[in-house]
Amino acid sequence: MAVVHRYGTGASIDLAKWLTAHGVPLLPDFFKSIYRWLSARDLSWAQELCIYMFIWMAKFGAAYGVRTGIHVGVDLLVNRLPEHSRKQVVLFSLLCGAFFTGMVAAFGSSFVSEMFKTGQQSNDLEAPMWFVYLAIPLGSGLMCFRFLQVAFAFYRTGGLPHHNEAHIEGIEIDAPDLHPAPTGEAAPRRRSSPLALILMLAPVLILAICLGEKAGIIVLPQAMRAASIFALLIALMLTGIPISIALGLTVLTFLFTLTAVPIEAVSMKLFTGIESFEIMAIPFFILAGNFLTHGGVARRMINFATSLIGHWHGGLGLAGIVACAMFALVCGSSVATVAAVGAIVLPEMVRNGYPMRFGAGIITVAGSLGILMLPSIPKIIYAISTNTSIGALFVAGLLPGSMLTAMLCVVTWYLAKKRDYPRMTRATWGETWTAFRDSVWGLMLVVIIIGGIYSGLFTATEAAAMAAVYSFFISVFVYKALDLKDLPRVLLRAANTSAMLLYIVTNAVLFSFVLSNENIPAALADWITAQDLGWVGFLLLVNVLLLLAGNFMEPTSIILIMAPILAPAAKRLGIDPVHFGIVIDVNMEVGLCHPPVGLNLYVASMIAGMRITDLAVSVLPWLLTMLVFLVIVTYWPGLVLWLPTVLGMR
Repeated sequence: MAVVHRYGTGASIDLAKWLTAHGVPLLPDFFKSIYRWLSARDLSWAQELCIYMFIWMAKFGAAYGVRTGIHVGVDLLVNRLPEHSRKQVVLFSLLCGAFFTGMVAAFGSSFVSEMFKTGQQSNDLEAPMWFVYLAIPLGSGLMCFRFLQVAFAFYRTGGLPHHNEAHIEGIEIDAPDLHPAPTGEAAPRRRSSPLALILMLAPVLILAICLGEKAGIIVLPQAMRAASIFALLIALMLTGIPISIALGLTVLTFLFTLTAVPIEAVSMKLFTGIESFEIMAIPFFILAGNFLTHGGVARRMINFATSLIGHWHGGLGLAGIVACAMFALVCGSSVATVAAVGAIVLPEMVRNGYPMRFGAGIITVAGSLGILMLPSIPKIIYAISTNTSIGALFVAGLLPGSMLTAMLCVVTWYLAKKRDYPRMTRATWGETWTAFRDSVWGLMLVVIIIGGIYSGLFTATEAAAMAAVYSFFISVFVYKALDLKDLPRVLLRAANTSAMLLYIVTNAVLFSFVLSNENIPAALADWITAQDLGWVGFLLLVNVLLLLAGNFMEPTSIILIMAPILAPAAKRLGIDPVHFGIVIDVNMEVGLCHPPVGLNLYVASMIAGMRITDLAVSVLPWLLTMLVFLVIVTYWPGLVLWLPTVLGMR
């Protein structure tokens, strides 16, 4: 509405002037009346209203996410424990979540009470700020209740809510959960495992050290204070606590024990951390991806790609890669790309004589293009964390994404030709044109995103909103693959995913606040610069660090924790922030495609009905190709920066 109002006002008066100059009767008065009507409308409140609605959605959606099990954690060690010990650690992590959210609810209530006394109002809506901030205690209180509810149910039944990503993205298949609970042993041991005791006692011990510092029993040097932050964060994450809660608990502990910062500042930061118009691009792009996944766009893109290259060696596999690239241009989520394209391509490949492991390996890696091409949630997260242009990051991924698409296609073609996999009949030009005509509505979204941002018609957030509205329109009214009665389900799924990401963002902002308060990013940048690694050695170190982190954490968490620390050092070494962002993005792609926490791998295994271990072997040829691509992107900045420079976006 804001975009239409902004440009409709100017366009109507310009058109009226043009028609008057050319002597056209009646119409100039009509457009002048439109101009007067639009000019009289004040929509300055729209952005503020959107931000406040967005924050309320995020706070209450986070509580809903506890119930649906969507909050991600590092459960690698926990799942290796015997059933009895695992139950103890899981209960510990759930109670930690309840403690943190309960404390935030208490601090938030105190903060809201103070705001009520001041009578402060918002700038445009003139809404009472105490009511706006009420989202913090209410959302956190509901989240605390959900953690206690899940803990009680788990204690009684041993069952946890588990999020099935393939199902959530609209693929109705009979598949196991994304993070299924271990079946346990036939006769579980009652004695606690030493590993379980270590996992629970480690954060308690670090907390005791911090309390000792506060009480004056021990004195921690600055380096040890900084180390204690990361040690506590890692110790909490290894217990399987959701990463967002681990970040929040770390901050709460540090602020209470090692600083003089008022603890009520947590409540303020939990609000202002996502009180940003730019962050609102995340739920809009997620919503657009949900509409596209359910709206038949992926199938039409696959048909178009098949008509172009289906007759080559490995044609269906090549079509799957190209379809992933096209879908990635408009979606921005790797998991959605794997789910949408894989559910259509994999059964078709098996019917045409391809081994399932071949197709699943292709789609797992090709789906990672979802975060490299145009819109990308990790790019938005990086841009917000480092103050980098979102538009430049979007455009910067086009050439690297095209190169990776070509490299994956070459490997697929070579393997298919070597193994003599079947080929399809060449499509006629008429069939190709028909397939293109069917898919053009989806491909037009690329023009909206690039054209709108590059021309300055709207910001990246407004582009995301336009993409969501356009995706809704073509899914419901053009392709008619989505009924209006299905909208609540699609909206709820998008809100669930958005709230999980935004809760991580919120607590990561708190974590960054603590790091900045301790001057850790600047100190680390000084240390890295003093090592005289040069930009070549620094980027090598960054790649190794991020690839290791990809074994334990999902992309959003890695970027939010690492980017504010590494970006200052990269800047001092003369590395362009846009280039550095794409290097991080490609590292995140690799992490999505290998165990133990690669989400693409889990979703593809659900669709293909394969074991993770078998699929992890199947992806190796394409995963190695991606590692070669990572080296190219890392040490060839021109590949990334050429297009944004040509378009004047940097």
